[in-house]
Amino acid sequence: MRWMRFTLPLLLLTSPLAFGQKQYTEGACLLLQHQIVQFSNQPNSHNYQSAKREFDNHCQNPIPAPVKDLVLTNIPAKPITVGSVKNTVTTKPVNANVAVKAATPPPVKPAPSAQPKPADVLKGLFAPVLALLGSMLAMLLLLALVVGLLAYVAGRYAARIKGALGEWALHKVLAKELPSSYQHYRNLVIPTATGDFTEVDHLVLSPFGIFVIEVKNYRGWIFGGEKQPKWTVQRFRSKHQFMNPLHQNYKHTEAVKQLLGLTGKDGDSVHSIVAFSLRAQFKFQIPANVKYTDLVGDYINRFTQPCFSDDQLRQFSARLNMAKAGKKVLRKLHKQQFNY
Repeated sequence: MRWMRFTLPLLLLTSPLAFGQKQYTEGACLLLQHQIVQFSNQPNSHNYQSAKREFDNHCQNPIPAPVKDLVLTNIPAKPITVGSVKNTVTTKPVNANVAVKAATPPPVKPAPSAQPKPADVLKGLFAPVLALLGSMLAMLLLLALVVGLLAYVAGRYAARIKGALGEWALHKVLAKELPSSYQHYRNLVIPTATGDFTEVDHLVLSPFGIFVIEVKNYRGWIFGGEKQPKWTVQRFRSKHQFMNPLHQNYKHTEAVKQLLGLTGKDGDSVHSIVAFSLRAQFKFQIPANVKYTDLVGDYINRFTQPCFSDDQLRQFSARLNMAKAGKKVLRKLHKQQFNY
């Protein structure tokens, strides 16, 4: 028994399991050995060294493959003779269909779907119609808002818009029919002799005179007279009075004379013109200087007698340009005088 005390520790020390190396199966070791043989002509390659290292470490005591009984299917039974007795061992083949049926769970019947409620059916039918009606209602509300806003703006600024349209129409006529040497000014704000300000719609500076034009963009019948302080415009049953534009423009012409320093005979070269749109119909004998917008250019071109020198025209132009440059400030002062 003394030799066993030395042999057993020696076997434990020399066994690969004593070093904690896991052993591969016989099949894995055969694959490693095949790789070692395949790369034996390349001993320095990674494949050879890796296979050799794995084989040396894990195939010293390979794990044998488990033994399983071989089951043969679809093979007829063979008689086995033992001595003089002939026995027949029959191995029934495994029916694959039966195995599949046994493994397949029975089909699950789907749960019956719930019947839709009448309210849900009606909701599904009328949902597109309701959506369309909602979008149409939103568009109508938006349209009504836009129309209301336009009506508000038109009602509040109707007179100003009409006046601007009339002045623009006259501007196109003058730019088309007057010579290019004539100087044309629009919406000039100039001081008067009393210290306040007045606004001139149009002013034309030429060697043949200075033309101060007041624009009226009224529509309907016009009643009045050259000496009457008020004129009347009537359209259907609606009528209202407005200041005699000849008297109104007289203030403008006097302010222009003061600004340019014109007195005496030179002051007679400042002409007053009142321009009405073609929508107006006069019901009285109008003066010669009251014209329709389209005829203002022809009326100015009738003046062909020179009355100003070139030096005077340059001085007038410089003063009018100064008034034009300060138009924003002067217009603000002009508006303030109506707030007091």
